[in-house]
Amino acid sequence: MKLQLLFLAFFLSGIHFIYSFTDPHDATVLLTLKDAWKNTPPSWEHSLDPCGLPGWEGVTCNNSTYRVTALKLSTMGLEGKLEGDIGELTELTTLDLSFNRGLKGSLSPQLGKLQNLTFLILAGCSFNGDIPYELGNLSNLVFLALNTNNLTGKIPPSLGSFSKLLWLDLAENMLTGSLPISTSKTPGLDLLSEARHFHFNKNKLSGPIPAKLFSSNMNLRHMDLSNNSFKPSEAPTWFSSLSTLTTLVMENGSLQGSIPHELFSFPQLEEVKLRNNEFSETLDMGVPEKISPQLKLVDLKNNNISFVKLGSKYHKSLILRGNPVCNDHTSSLDAYCQENQQTPKPYYPSLANCECTSCLLDQDCNPWNCECVYPYKGTLSVGGSLLSELPNATVLKLLENSLSMSQSLLPGSIYIQASWKSSGNDSSGEAPQLKDARRFSYVELRKCTNNFAERNVIGSGAYGKVYRGLLSNGQVVAIKRAQQGSMQSLLEFKTEIELLSRVHHKNLVGLVGFCFEQGKQILIYEFMPNGTIRDSLSGKSGIYLDWNRRLYIALGSATGLAYLHEHANPPIIHRDVKSTNILLDENLTAKVADFGLSKLVSDALTSNVSTQVKGTMGYLDPEYYQTQQLTEKSDVYSFGVFMLELLTSKRPIVKGKYIVHRGLGNSWKLLCNALKIHLKIVQQ
Repeated sequence: MKLQLLFLAFFLSGIHFIYSFTDPHDATVLLTLKDAWKNTPPSWEHSLDPCGLPGWEGVTCNNSTYRVTALKLSTMGLEGKLEGDIGELTELTTLDLSFNRGLKGSLSPQLGKLQNLTFLILAGCSFNGDIPYELGNLSNLVFLALNTNNLTGKIPPSLGSFSKLLWLDLAENMLTGSLPISTSKTPGLDLLSEARHFHFNKNKLSGPIPAKLFSSNMNLRHMDLSNNSFKPSEAPTWFSSLSTLTTLVMENGSLQGSIPHELFSFPQLEEVKLRNNEFSETLDMGVPEKISPQLKLVDLKNNNISFVKLGSKYHKSLILRGNPVCNDHTSSLDAYCQENQQTPKPYYPSLANCECTSCLLDQDCNPWNCECVYPYKGTLSVGGSLLSELPNATVLKLLENSLSMSQSLLPGSIYIQASWKSSGNDSSGEAPQLKDARRFSYVELRKCTNNFAERNVIGSGAYGKVYRGLLSNGQVVAIKRAQQGSMQSLLEFKTEIELLSRVHHKNLVGLVGFCFEQGKQILIYEFMPNGTIRDSLSGKSGIYLDWNRRLYIALGSATGLAYLHEHANPPIIHRDVKSTNILLDENLTAKVADFGLSKLVSDALTSNVSTQVKGTMGYLDPEYYQTQQLTEKSDVYSFGVFMLELLTSKRPIVKGKYIVHRGLGNSWKLLCNALKIHLKIVQQ
């Protein structure tokens, strides 16, 4: 079935082996890297055109300019050096080579020429030498991860030039010297006021921890300065100023004196890990009522604390073992001094402390470190009790350990997100069974559409109107609102949510969320700025579809449909493939949309009764129409009609005549003649 579906599209692709779409400069750089690296993806060996069709794995290109915009090659097993003219990829926004232990050598200063770079992720490799000073030229950088390498030397002050940086991770290297602070002539890390994460742990940094490094106008969430060689110092005054902190880690930090009690009242604080320091005197955590409600753990193991002021209402985890206060075994604090004191790990941390607005549609936000990740997804069946009733989240802990071992995942990189789903019968009137979709309130949607203003309408149909909306995080979305009282579309509404929330592919329109409130039926999709294929074919969108673009659209839409048939579990029959249900994003990538009529293949095959014929005239499969028996062949037929429409720009029905019956022979004759002429020109 997949072969049938893709035949038309791949038939057309035969003429493309001669051309190279990729910008010549970008192609040269990537071909140089291919020659310098071992274990590159197989697709790199089968083509000399990274941006062509089907393209190189891990390489993302702009479909209009054919410039390379992203290299995402994490955990590929690459070996070699990052050399060549990498700086010539001037349109690159993401460079992710993380966790390729075979990548070594020094970091090229040419990285500083990538002015459009926003994500530079080189963690978990074997790079050595100094951090290039030229990295400070990357003014658009928001994420820098150089952790877990073999980097040496000092932290260059130029890293303080990242005015947009949110994440700085230099942990687990061999960096030396002090933390650079700005002067009248040079920048410093204290200028990174937008940063949320500072990770400098497990290096050889020395000198005092500068008081100027942190200030109250910073928005730090997670900071780790542990296991360095800092000069012994009093508890920093900035402990009391970083009110946005969620996690503070400074183990083995040579810190002395007392811990300011204001620290524990920060409203978002979850963890404080200060073990193996020299804190002494009295531990005063302040008034229990003012202690952060989010606080899960305070670890002060192996310090010199001799007295603790702690109210009877405090019931959080507190580790005091190894402090003088634990020498008195009759103390009321004895529970906090036990060797076997458990520190329960929160399995459902709040996402409120993260800002993962840059995550792709097929990514999730990991609240442990606020990173965008591609999740492993599956089903864990638990009989009897709800997950929330399991003691110490035993099942989730076992699952985490299993994932860590089987997938070779790093400790702390796993976040298990569970949701309860009943196994009982479902009815069309109940709330949909969801996976990976956000539930919006009606108030939110009114706000982001200016109360569903007519000027925001971008489309309409039998279902209702589609509005352009702007979410609070700046994301533009398409909001599909059912007509008031349209109970006829209730089942379609539920079906579309359930299907879209569990299928993710670059050639399928992604579901952002839904609203199922007070009888409202609203779906929120990713916004497709270039409209439908029909809009482009009719000239309405103003987008000119040349031969190359039509071929790209044909392959993209075929791939999306093939995913529904071959890779969705269970497979899905779309039932309404047509030019108005295939949309174009900003890069003219074709995406299949509108799952309101879709049906699971398992349902269609196991049903002994005929299914109600649904679809659009001109695209309907005659066999499906006559027998009322639904199979994937129906989608293949509709896709064939769409291909004719794409080739000829004609609608499926013109003046009451079907182009399939009347124009099929002429259309294919014209197509074949065009192909022959095109090939002759190329051969000459």
